[in-house]
Amino acid sequence: MTAWPGAVNGRGPALSAASAVLLDMDGTLVRSEHVHRQTWWRFLDSWGVTVSEDEYERHYVGRRARDVLEEIPGPWTGTDTSAALLAMDELADELRDAVTVVPGAPELVRALRRRGRPVAVVTSAARDWARHVLDVVLGVADEVSVLVTAEDVALGKPAPEGYLLACSRLGLEPAGCAGVEDSPSGVRALVGAAVGTVVGITTTSSAADLHAAGARWTVPDLLAQRWAPAGDP
Repeated sequence: MTAWPGAVNGRGPALSAASAVLLDMDGTLVRSEHVHRQTWWRFLDSWGVTVSEDEYERHYVGRRARDVLEEIPGPWTGTDTSAALLAMDELADELRDAVTVVPGAPELVRALRRRGRPVAVVTSAARDWARHVLDVVLGVADEVSVLVTAEDVALGKPAPEGYLLACSRLGLEPAGCAGVEDSPSGVRALVGAAVGTVVGITTTSSAADLHAAGARWTVPDLLAQRWAPAGDP
């Protein structure tokens, strides 16, 4: 882990120093990449398509399925993919019990809110999935000030639209906010939105890939000691 500037005993200053904290959901608050990976694998198999691990990491992870299908050429190009996208959502919903909590995630959200720092969740997932994760899996739905999902934006990550929308709804400038993401596409979205503090969490991608995308710091989880001196989130 790279220490934050002004670190005390190897730990950085409180995230509560930011005007607000912008959090990705899948891979950042919960470990769910295996669910999305299985969903993509079934979809690709149904089209007779095989992709390498490198291709998957570069083009699929952390992104809306709609954006991927519009950008990546395949047998689906030029076809109506609405039924396929619906099937993918249904499959992911079937697998939702396989999602687990990233250590420290719910505690971090609650601690930030106790200190008067609003939390926004900006996800490439659909709203129903996001509500299930925040409410049932994490139990923090009432602590989240703003939720931006796939349905709320014209362009998903790595486009910055979702984070810009979250800041607009919060009434805050991105430069004063902090953001945490697990994928290079998500980090690029934070950078593109000019979010002041960009942190990568290495649950899905390597620290090197997250730094290359623009993260200044990386952490392995969301436990309190990653962020602040004792007594702060």
